[in-house]
Parts: sequence; structure tokens; C-alpha cells
Amino acid sequence: MSTNQAGAEPDLREPRPAFLRRLRTTEAGLSQREAERRLLANGPNQLPQEVHESWLAAVLAQLVHPLALVLWAAAGLSLAAGTAALSAAIVLVIVLNAVFSFTQERQAQRAVAALGALLPRSVRVVRDGRAREVDARTLVVGDVVLVEEGDGISADARIVDGAVDVDMSALTGESAPVSRFAIDRSLETSWMAAPDVLLSGTLCTAGSARAVIYATGGLTELGRIAALSQHQHRAPSPLERQVRSVAWLIAAVGVVVGGAFMPLGIVAGLPARDAFLFAIGLLVANVPEGLLPTITLALAAGVRSLARRGSIVRRLSAVEVLGSTSVICTDKTGTLTRSEMSIERVMTASGSARVTGVGYAPEGQVQDAEAKKPVRGALRAEDIVVLSGG
Repeated sequence: MSTNQAGAEPDLREPRPAFLRRLRTTEAGLSQREAERRLLANGPNQLPQEVHESWLAAVLAQLVHPLALVLWAAAGLSLAAGTAALSAAIVLVIVLNAVFSFTQERQAQRAVAALGALLPRSVRVVRDGRAREVDARTLVVGDVVLVEEGDGISADARIVDGAVDVDMSALTGESAPVSRFAIDRSLETSWMAAPDVLLSGTLCTAGSARAVIYATGGLTELGRIAALSQHQHRAPSPLERQVRSVAWLIAAVGVVVGGAFMPLGIVAGLPARDAFLFAIGLLVANVPEGLLPTITLALAAGVRSLARRGSIVRRLSAVEVLGSTSVICTDKTGTLTRSEMSIERVMTASGSARVTGVGYAPEGQVQDAEAKKPVRGALRAEDIVVLSGG
């Protein structure tokens, strides 16, 4: 097992001396030669890069869109009917829509890669007993980094000396900085709650500390988040399923109408060629050439609107999922990161009462009581309790 793998999941309750021995390092840091050896063995400290499909495959995927296939059929029938101008116009619509959709989705994919911008380009590290500034990508497990106010954290590390305040909003969503300080042995089992752990992608807002790196690159918590955004199985969105159904319906209606008119036209006395051409005209008329670009432009506008608000959308069709949502279940992040919930208010038919106290501690008071009955009798199934994260 490599050093990087061995340090990826540290036992936070492990005493500091044992922790350093397991990483084969000391509080004085590594030598430059050992750092170069580990870098060669375990790879650079950078987030995993998603392997994108080739641009040609991406464009072809847009050209065989279900609705685009209907338009291709309409273009072919138009050409067969002798209306080359209409056929060329339909093909132009298909190609322009494919290029536009391809461009928009590539821009969204580049936005996902912006996670890497959370990592600083350089960092101060102790090697051969001296502090020096190195490229953040050359950090390895066992390196001792120096963290000061304003520094970004480049890898997951454990503090061995000093104390800092850290902005962890990039990982937790909590805007208030948290304190991190050196401790010989933590009683916490969660990396989020451990008082001596610094995580990649966070920012030091105050203080100074020395910390030993135990995970780099894709093995950091930020790396795991990046991996989740890249390896999620791609399933068709509700819009894609609906468009596929509409495409089949349009094709079926066009074929039925065109096929029904052929014998009717011949029976009515039209020449077979004229009846055939008129049937093709009916079929093409049932195809909404402007529907595909209209859908693409509407989704692109949604993507841009979300991007201005800091949201990342990888696929155009995924924007429509938000419009299909009727219920959003969410929670304050403190509940997720600290596993605590606090009762803020008890609401009953006869009034409401505010309740103080945090988490599960049996402390707090009832304030602004409007209810006539005792609070302890209010917690019945038909009453509503408003909860907030701890």
C-alpha cells in the first residue's frame, strides 16, 4: 500500500506520534529527495480530471437527437418532393442547433472544472528543515505545510502546532469560520468535527499553524466531491423523455396523415405523382421545424440564469428538472455536519412559544409563550414543530 493510500483515511483518535510514524514523517517535514520520490510514486496533488468524449462524438449526439431525426426525415422527404430550398433550410436548423447545444454543454462542463480553482497555486512547506515555497501540485503525504492568515489549504492535513480559524463554506455551506488547533489526540471520528483537521479547498482567515498532510489529490474530501460530479450515471431527464415521446407522436401523425391522403387523392382523381407529392407536403407540414431550436434556446437561457447565481449545470436538459420539481426537501447544513437539531418554536392551535437551547442538551427556556397549555402537552401528532440545524 502506498503512503498516499495509507494516509487517505486517518484514525482521528490516533495519538500524534503514532500518526507521524504511520506517515513516515516528522514535525520537521520531509527531505526534498523523499518528497520527490513520493510525488513520483503517488502522483501530483490535483483533482482528478474528467475524460470528456471527443467533440465529434458530442456533435453527432446532437445530430441524432430524437426530434432531430424527425427533422432529418422531413428534410429527405422535402428533397424527394422537389423542394430543395425547404430541405436545405431544415438541415441548416438541425446543424445550427447541434453546434449551439454542443457549445453550451462544453461551457457547463468547464464550469464543473472550476472546482480546481479552489486550490492555491503555491504553498509554503518545510523540507530539509527549511521553509520554502513550492508548487501546490508537488505536495505529498507527510509534507509539513505552514498555514497563515489568507492562505488556502491545498490538501487534507492535521495540525501539529498552532491554531487557526478556517472558512469551510466551500465544503459545508456554513459562512462562520471555525477554529482549528493542535491536539495530541482527538475524540471525534468525523473529519468535519475534528478540531485539528484542515481540509483542501478551505481558507485560513486568522492565526498560523503547522500541519502534516495525510491526503492529496483525489483522496481529499474535495477530491471525492469532484469525483461524485464526474462519475454520476447519466439518465435521461424528464424533458428528454417527453421530447422523445413527442418525436414519435409527430412521426406517427405525419405518416398516418400522409399515408391516408395517398389513396384518397387517387380516388379523387389526382395523378399518382401529384397525390404522392401532396402527401409528402402534409407530412412535412406536421413537423415543427422551430421546436428543437426553441427548446435549446430556452434551456440555454436557464443555464445562464443559474450560472449568474453561482449554480453549476452540466447538461442543458437538466435545467428542466428544476421546473418539474414540486417539493424540495432541504435542511440547514448544521444538521448535516453536526448531526444535531434544535427546537426553535412550538406552534399549537392556541398559539406559539419560542424555545431556547441548542442540540440535545437538556437546557433552555420557553419564551414568548402564547399558548395556554403547557409546552410538553403540545408535542402531539397534529401540532407543528419548527426545527433548525444545530
